[in-house]
Amino acid sequence: MVNTCKLLSAEQQAELRNRAKTELERLEAVYTDEQTRERINRFKDKFGICEIVYKVILEDYQFNRTDQHFETFLIDMRNVPYALNYAGYDFDKSLLTHLFGAERKVGSRTVKTLRDSLTHSVNQKAINELVSRETELHGYMDQFLTKIREVDAAS
Repeated sequence: MVNTCKLLSAEQQAELRNRAKTELERLEAVYTDEQTRERINRFKDKFGICEIVYKVILEDYQFNRTDQHFETFLIDMRNVPYALNYAGYDFDKSLLTHLFGAERKVGSRTVKTLRDSLTHSVNQKAINELVSRETELHGYMDQFLTKIREVDAAS
């Protein structure tokens, strides 16, 4: 693979380094606020649990369909209801869409897309959305995890 990237001038390099430094300072300021950091981490950790639990089911579902083991698993709403139904769950599709869907519009992002935003850009709009919708978003994750727990308890 040949690197075909054009070289930057010394001034362009300095400008790029300054932009990176500014972003670092912005992120450090966000994460200095302990309440914001805790809120983001609690949200991301809970979604991580939902995602890992779902991927246990997805792995079996995909193997059953293809006779192949995959290294990575993509959460795609075209498969989520089918994989969960395959495992014997009867989740409401609306809940699954709020949890794993792809809506990216600020103010109505899914849990997954807001988590992605808080992981990859941590902008103020994402933080504000988490603050304003925190109870709702955690509610979707709690419903999912409760149903997973209840099925196990009934066995």
